[in-house]
Order: sequence, then structure tokens, then C-alpha cells
Amino acid sequence: MTKEFFAKLFEKKNGIKLGIGRVGEAFPQVKINSIPTYHVAGTNGKGTVVYALTHILKENGFKTGRFISPHLFSYNERISVDEKNIEDSQIIDIYNKLEIELENFEELSFFEITFLVAWQHFENEGCDRVVIEVGLGGRIDATNVIDWPKTDVITSIGFDHTHILGNTLKEIAYEKLGIVKKDDILILPQMDNRPLRKWMVSKIENIEGVSIHDAGKGSFFKSGKVERSAVQIQNMQIAIAAVLNTESGISIPEADGFYFPGRFEEIEKGVVIDVAHNPPAIKTLTDHIALKNEKVAVIYGAMKDKDVGKCLNLLSKVSERIFPVSIDCLNRGSTVADIVSRSDEFVKTLLDYDMTDDETIKKAFLYSKEKGITLIVTGSFYTIEKFVQWRKNADSH
Repeated sequence: MTKEFFAKLFEKKNGIKLGIGRVGEAFPQVKINSIPTYHVAGTNGKGTVVYALTHILKENGFKTGRFISPHLFSYNERISVDEKNIEDSQIIDIYNKLEIELENFEELSFFEITFLVAWQHFENEGCDRVVIEVGLGGRIDATNVIDWPKTDVITSIGFDHTHILGNTLKEIAYEKLGIVKKDDILILPQMDNRPLRKWMVSKIENIEGVSIHDAGKGSFFKSGKVERSAVQIQNMQIAIAAVLNTESGISIPEADGFYFPGRFEEIEKGVVIDVAHNPPAIKTLTDHIALKNEKVAVIYGAMKDKDVGKCLNLLSKVSERIFPVSIDCLNRGSTVADIVSRSDEFVKTLLDYDMTDDETIKKAFLYSKEKGITLIVTGSFYTIEKFVQWRKNADSH
């Protein structure tokens, strides 16, 4: 029954439906309480900030709901309360209720339904706070139906989804800033592009009652034993700034207590997964690897709309060998042939692949073990999902 239900739910995953008209009509039928909300947008770093916010709020006694997308290992990760994922039975019960109660249910997208299931779960659980990750952009994202004063966090502005969000940083920033409304608190990150930041502030200053706060550069906690990249620490600081500028009497938990799945995470000895999926995120990853002064092997897969060539150029600087795999995702994923065709001549000398993705992954895994080097799995959430599934199958034989 559970398997059939999720198959039915995932059938709705048929591409992106932009606009908030459909979910805007449905949300008031689900929402009971205006739960104090942290709304997180940005090109990169959203996930880290959302996980950090959830952890800080929970550790300070707030019952905290969290909504993220996409997931790494299971759909249930998208919806959690106090860092505990929603149960299958709860998803099914809420879905069945919404399917009956919402007149426009069949028009809703996979993402919109998931957001509504999440909000119903937060209501059912009596959450004190919720942390919501924007799916795409902000202005026309389904999560932008939240219409009461909240805390908005912009993590970064960079080039991604340009076919939807625009081809300039100002156009992209405009879409991200679309989540900011009357009387909101806004946290802005440190930005090297000062003219862009100044422009962003000028746009927000026209909105009544908005207070703007700088995430700052100072450290609020001592670094612990867990390895963190400079950008990950910066994102943790953004989360801390958001809470300190919203709540009173907050204490910051120990640094090692923060957990960021899929963000330079060693899932077994010698294997690191990282959800970097665009050039700025890949650069953060490769900069961190370069600081360790060691070469790695890489399994790489990507969506078609990403700048694959630029990502591979960055990875080639730290990689002994790159193992490309395909992503099967409703014609949105790159094939191995796509990756090869978008590689320059030097990158092509590093590429190594077999007849099937499973064979390529096995080759990469054995190569890294034989060489005694770290295997990095990156490029997309789907790349990681493919590797983890291969690992499970390999362990079961």
C-alpha cells in the first residue's frame, strides 16, 4: 500500500509549475495558525541555513517544523518536526484528507502538494516555529503564500535556473527578494558584490516596516572537531544572525551538534557526498578540497540546465579521474554522452566511464580504494541518490 501511494504521488512530479495561484487558493483551507516562520531563499546555502536554523530553535525549546527540497534519501526528509522526519502513515493520512477537502487538488503540482502536507503536519504537531526552504527563486515559489510577518533569509545570489529567474544577478536577486513583505525581518549575507547588495537594499527599503540586518562576519561559536568549510561556517553564521535578530534569550548550541546531510558529508570511510550542483557551489567544494592539498576521484552527474562545462573545469583542478553518470529525471537530466560533449579537451582526458552507470560507479569506487584517495560524489541530489542505491544493492549481494 505504502509503495503504491508513493508511486502515485511521484507521478505528479511532471516538471515545474510556476505561479502561486493554485496553492494560494488551497493554502487558506489548510492553514489555521500564523506560525512564526523563517523563510529561506538563495542560490546556494539554503539547505545548510535551514538545517542550522532548525537545530538552534529546537535546542532553545521551540517545537520546530522544517520543510526542505529536494530530498537525499527519502521523501520523508522534506518534512520534519524537531529534526524527526514525518512518518509514511502521517503523509498518507494528510494527503488523503487534502485530496478530499481541496477542490483544486488535481491541479496542484508535486511540490505544492508536498508544501501543503508539510504545513498540515506542522499544524497537527502544534509547532511553535517553522523553517521553510524556497523551492525555486522566491517571488513565484509556492512557499510565498505565507502572508504574515516573518523572518526572511537570503543566503547568496548567483547564476542558476537562469532560464526561469533571469540572466543577470539583479534579475535573480529580484526573484529572491520577492519573499520579503510588509513588517518582515530580512537577513542579508556578506557579499563581495557591493553594488548588487546596495541595489537589493534600495528595493527592500520601499516595503513598509521591513527591518534589514547584516549576517555579519564575526564568529558566534568556537569551531569544534567536525570538519567545516569556510562557506559552511558562513552559512551557520547567517542562521545564527537570523535567530538572534528575531528571538530573545537565545543560546547558541555547540558547533559539533549541527548536522548537514549531503554537505561535504563522509557517509563511509573515504566516500564524501556533496550536493553542489552549480558552478558557485562546485567552486566552494573544490576550494575546500584544494585546502586539504590532496587529489580526489569524482563521480559526477548533472541536470541539463547546469553549466556542466564550468563545473567539470573546476573539478578537474582537484581530480585524478572523473567518472560521469547519467541522471534519469523526466528528460531534465544529462546523459553521459551529454557530459562528454560539454567537456573541454583536458577534462576529456580525465573522464572514465563504462557501458552502464552501475559499472561506472563500481569502477570509481574500486579506483578510489586502490589509490587510497577520497571519492567525491557530486553534481546533483540525484547523483548521490544513484550512488547510495548502488551501494545498497552492492551490499545486499
